Amino acid sequence: MLADYSSDELDLTNPATFRDFSKPMGAQVPERQADFEERYHSFEEIEDRSQPPFHYGTHYSSAMIVCSYLIRLQPLVESYLLLQGGQFDHAERLFHSIGKAWNSASRDNMTDVRELIPEFFYLDAFLSNHNSFNFGVKQDDGEVIDSVVLPPWAKGDPKVFIQRHREALECDYVSEHLHEWIDLIFGYKQRGEAAVKATNVFHHLSYQGSIDLEKISDPVERLASINIIHNFGQTPKQLFTKPHPKRKLELRQPHFEECISDLRQSSTPMQIHQDPITSLFLSPDRLLAGCGQKLFIPTKGEYYVEWGFSDGSVRVFTVEGDRLVGLAENLHSLPISCATFADENTLLTGSADTTVCVWQVRFGKSFEIQLKECLRGHSGRVTTVSYSKSFSVIVSGSEDGTAIVWDLNRLKYVRTLRGHVGTVEVAAVNDMTGDIATCSGPYLHWWTINGDLYAEQMICADDEHGILSCVFYDGIGHEWIAKDLLFTGHKDGVIRVLPLSHIN
Repeated sequence: MLADYSSDELDLTNPATFRDFSKPMGAQVPERQADFEERYHSFEEIEDRSQPPFHYGTHYSSAMIVCSYLIRLQPLVESYLLLQGGQFDHAERLFHSIGKAWNSASRDNMTDVRELIPEFFYLDAFLSNHNSFNFGVKQDDGEVIDSVVLPPWAKGDPKVFIQRHREALECDYVSEHLHEWIDLIFGYKQRGEAAVKATNVFHHLSYQGSIDLEKISDPVERLASINIIHNFGQTPKQLFTKPHPKRKLELRQPHFEECISDLRQSSTPMQIHQDPITSLFLSPDRLLAGCGQKLFIPTKGEYYVEWGFSDGSVRVFTVEGDRLVGLAENLHSLPISCATFADENTLLTGSADTTVCVWQVRFGKSFEIQLKECLRGHSGRVTTVSYSKSFSVIVSGSEDGTAIVWDLNRLKYVRTLRGHVGTVEVAAVNDMTGDIATCSGPYLHWWTINGDLYAEQMICADDEHGILSCVFYDGIGHEWIAKDLLFTGHKDGVIRVLPLSHIN
């Protein structure tokens, strides 16, 4: 997407910062484009050829390309080693520098026309060698291959690289030209005469429907064709046969995070909480604050559950009239201290008995609840429990000063987040990025989903203003936002909005 991996600062208003979206990777510089076109014409001139001519003997996306980008991550490195015969390739051929990978794919290497993979826009972990793999040493200059070398504008921080890369993807220039790239990959320039003119023809077996394996009787030829299809790469299904329309750039409205300083409390609010704010629910257009040990049931707004009773029960009430319609006793050996719904049928509870329980619930003519798993790892009262469906994790906090990340699918322990000064009062997970926020006393801790600490900051002066609830802002329609936003609810009834950014 970008062509500038050498500047100290990234200028997203300069067209020279970007690749030419109207041309494939093999045609980014005129000299290499001419070489590929000469190759195509030389194949055309062969009278007795067994296959159609093509520009590229390698593909822009294959299993090996994807795995080579992700060799620093478990368990994805295992797929790479499987394809590579059980060992890493020579150090010179490993993905080790963003800038050098761009030069290779766009200019220097006739066998390299690779495109980026989605992880370049959201996953900073694949750029760091956290697993301390031994990738060897380059023979030409003695460079030790370790974490990926980033462009200067990333300031040595993979998180900054990902944020700036995503910012570039969403900028006006890319919006104005991305349709040209769509024409090459998914559109009318993928096949036929338009592909020839665009220097965009690959091996014929990479195209959907190019060969019927069932009609190949020779087992050796059949196996060879299958191996080519699996290893060479697959061109996506052609979706468009006409030029893709250019994106309409409407008058840009400020994002919410850009207007935080303009937030004001209404002069005539409908209601002001005098009690501590213990729960926050964020919908696309409003923020709902709750008090006490109560929780609305997702998709069933006419009911809520309440907990904290001495019999370890949860009770279901109607919103109108507070009528008891469901009761489940002795869910824990001690009172339930926190609860949340992962979805309308999955209830998560934490208790003074130090356990976190996952329950299957049903709302029909009666309220039914069944234990799925009891999670043990804390040594103190569980004070908060949160979750992310997108990343399939549960995060619980405890009086023992730890937060634990659990796998929501397997219902197993993943890791412990340590370093809190006291009780972890509240936790939240960003459903868009997987980032985790934990609050202990006046301090906010901001973590990656892999347990790396981004930042620790004091956000309130004393315990009287302590944090009791928090929630990440996902954006209206989950649009990209330049800064993560975290809403925090406090003991004094105040809600704060905190912008979180990797770039200072």
